[in-house]
Amino acid sequence: MSSALVLSPHIRSLIRMALAEDDAAHDITTRLTVPEHLSGSAVIIARGAMVLCGGALIKAIAEEAKATLEVSAVIADGTAVQADQVVARLTGRVAELLALERTMLNFLQKLSGIATFTRQVVANVRNIKVLDTRKTTPGWRELEKYAVRCGGGMNHRGSLSEMALVKNNHIDANDGDVVQTLERLYRDKSPTLAVEVEVRSLDELRAALPYHPDTVMFDNMTDQQIAEGMAMIRCADRRPKVEVSGGITASRLAKLELLGVDCVSMGALTTQAPWCDLSMRIRHE
Repeated sequence: MSSALVLSPHIRSLIRMALAEDDAAHDITTRLTVPEHLSGSAVIIARGAMVLCGGALIKAIAEEAKATLEVSAVIADGTAVQADQVVARLTGRVAELLALERTMLNFLQKLSGIATFTRQVVANVRNIKVLDTRKTTPGWRELEKYAVRCGGGMNHRGSLSEMALVKNNHIDANDGDVVQTLERLYRDKSPTLAVEVEVRSLDELRAALPYHPDTVMFDNMTDQQIAEGMAMIRCADRRPKVEVSGGITASRLAKLELLGVDCVSMGALTTQAPWCDLSMRIRHE
């Protein structure tokens, strides 16, 4: 299960941007049609089965909008909910509920979609870790990676500074020479910096293994190539973790698990997850 969402300054800034985008402080339709001090209540309802994510943002959105709404009965993130289930209740001025409705739902629908899709993917395996990537919506990485955790997935590095991940473009920038690339890396890196090396062939794997990288990533390899690569790794004097990437689909996970890989990275967790459907229903007093 995911750790609790920390409402960082970046997330609060993202909320303020969303509110400004909607110009929630100047809801012209509500101002012209709803009495200013009319009180009421609202429920947010799941319109289909899903894994809820983003509940903590409901209160944060109200706070950033300086609304006086009270938020209660928010179902915990990572919880599987059913169609027509109430996931949160709000009370306060109807004008505030109307002004903030879309902002709240947009965050919930997007993040619940990622959590739900991730849960569906990880259901295909038992002993293999499913990781996300940096293929995230600009500015949304913190929240999208949180949603992956809510769905039962795990996070790869969050930024370029977190680890050394030698990819094919780094190797190609060194004349396609894995040895030259790793010589440069290991000569200057901090002793505590974790290293992952992406390999596209068994020859590249053979060249990388003597450097004892923490992780080797098989990129766009067939199952046969992976099986041969795993045999090489089992003969190495120090076994790195093995990650597989490159268009990985849920249907392939069971086979990769049998081959003995430790984890897969899937950009699809954040790039292909459909939004979930939630709605708000308001009642005035």
